[in-house]
Amino acid sequence: MRYIEAIRLVNFRNCVDTSVTLSPGLNIVFGENAQGKTNLLEGLAFAASGSSPRTSNDSEVVRWGEEFARVEMRVSLGSGGERRVSVGYAPGQKKRLSVDGSPTGSLAEYAAGAAGIRVITFFPDDIRIVKGAPSDRREFLDALLSTLKPSYSRAASEYAKAVQQRNQLLRRIRDGLSSRKTLSTWDRKVVQLGRTLLKERSEAFPALAEHFTRSLRALYGPEKAAVRYSYSATPEEYAQALREAHEADIERGSTSVGPHRDDVEVLLGGVNLTTYGSQGQQRLATLGLKLAAREFVREIAGEDPILLFDDVMSELDESRRRYLSEYFLGSTQVVVSTTNLNYFEEGMIERSRVVRLCGGKASEVTREDLSC
Repeated sequence: MRYIEAIRLVNFRNCVDTSVTLSPGLNIVFGENAQGKTNLLEGLAFAASGSSPRTSNDSEVVRWGEEFARVEMRVSLGSGGERRVSVGYAPGQKKRLSVDGSPTGSLAEYAAGAAGIRVITFFPDDIRIVKGAPSDRREFLDALLSTLKPSYSRAASEYAKAVQQRNQLLRRIRDGLSSRKTLSTWDRKVVQLGRTLLKERSEAFPALAEHFTRSLRALYGPEKAAVRYSYSATPEEYAQALREAHEADIERGSTSVGPHRDDVEVLLGGVNLTTYGSQGQQRLATLGLKLAAREFVREIAGEDPILLFDDVMSELDESRRRYLSEYFLGSTQVVVSTTNLNYFEEGMIERSRVVRLCGGKASEVTREDLSC
């Protein structure tokens, strides 16, 4: 069983120098608003994957007025084994990734389990996965597959660059600065990389969809839930569709066909929740996707990923809180933040490690503290 033993955050968001010890099972981090709970969960994900799940701009994690941020984490690998990892970042410099004191290779390799664990995160803003644009749902899918395969992460990065290069060429052709003859070269490159992404997505999707259906049934009820991959062009039609779109693509100056234009439909009772779902349904569907991702990672990697869930209880009713609490207790390790310990039953708190955060400082809460 692998789990996070401890973390230290230096100049990370509002944390000057914060150390927290964690236990297997359920860890409850509580405190008033704006005390650093969300930042702690973000820091745990940053140490585990090398990236923040809240921003693509690493400069945002550096404490205001400081020159760098660093997170250090100790991971139990079971049977007495241990791994120490650290991720450091200073604006304008390359990110420093270290495992047991040695620099690691690429970020893609680090994110695919080099820390010894994988994490699944839930933040309130994640509702955009269901509610937001197709790019939000593709980002969710790409991040999930990248954590399992560094080759997928590399292909996704190369594909994005190839599409960008093709778009530049399209605009040059439109403006009379380049010949159409070179377009076929970029078509072949884009199709080759795009098919790699489509193959990985299509292989993963049936299992992910099945886990989502089960997760949402447990959270919402018997109404049929589903996710459906929506192609802009199937792998078989991809090359021809790209050729047929030449004129329109040149006119727009952008590539209109390929995995970067695909979407994932999230359905409940056959209704698309992105368009017609209530805020509550969209939030539950987002949570269902996260639980499905956890089951998918466990199935493929053979290890239970760590769950880092921020303020997940606050908008759930009592029965769903009880279900989620039991789900957490059956997990290898969960770190969940809250402003209200009353969301957890007394017996559950007794089986958990409780950490109070105040002004970025952490302190463990004992049973005696809670009884006062």
